[in-house]
Amino acid sequence: MDINVVTGVVGAITGLVGGVAGCVALFQTHAGNKLAKDANDSAEEANGIAADSKGIAEHANDLAGKANEIAADANAISQRALAVTADQTVYKWRVEYDGETSTVFLVNDCGNIARNVHVFVRFEDQTIAQARVDKTMPFCEIALESKFFSKQIIKDQSEIDAINSRNGFFFASIGTCRVTVHVTYTTELGSRRNTEIEQRLTNSQRH
Repeated sequence: MDINVVTGVVGAITGLVGGVAGCVALFQTHAGNKLAKDANDSAEEANGIAADSKGIAEHANDLAGKANEIAADANAISQRALAVTADQTVYKWRVEYDGETSTVFLVNDCGNIARNVHVFVRFEDQTIAQARVDKTMPFCEIALESKFFSKQIIKDQSEIDAINSRNGFFFASIGTCRVTVHVTYTTELGSRRNTEIEQRLTNSQRH
């Protein structure tokens, strides 16, 4: 056999093998690139999941913190409700009147402090005077001045005098002004209470 033919056959075989090897290498390179891309995508997805997990964990911690705050508030409210329910503190209020200044005085006639006190004086269906104070110390008073009181007493007295001026009749009485004093207050233990006092005012000087 001619040496040139042999050489050509060997070269052809060698080229064919090289081409096949190149194709295989190219395929393997493509497959490797695809695997690398898939790996990168998986890594990015894993990072995203990790970030989401961190956010969810932080949100869960926030919710747990808020739940603890709510539980603490509920416990405080419960404790206060129990204290208010058990509040047996006795308060006494007294009404005095000074005809010279036409002033009604509401006296905290006990040894306890009253807080957030709202008092108003009513005659029939109208409010004549009112006041609001942050607190009233033991045995201290709230003054409510209005000329209406003295005018009403004078009016009532004139009606009595008119009756007494009639022949054969005498009505033994003095002029008064009948009022209702309403007081709303908070006790030292936090109970909210209401008291109503009816009082007949007479035009006398307070001592």
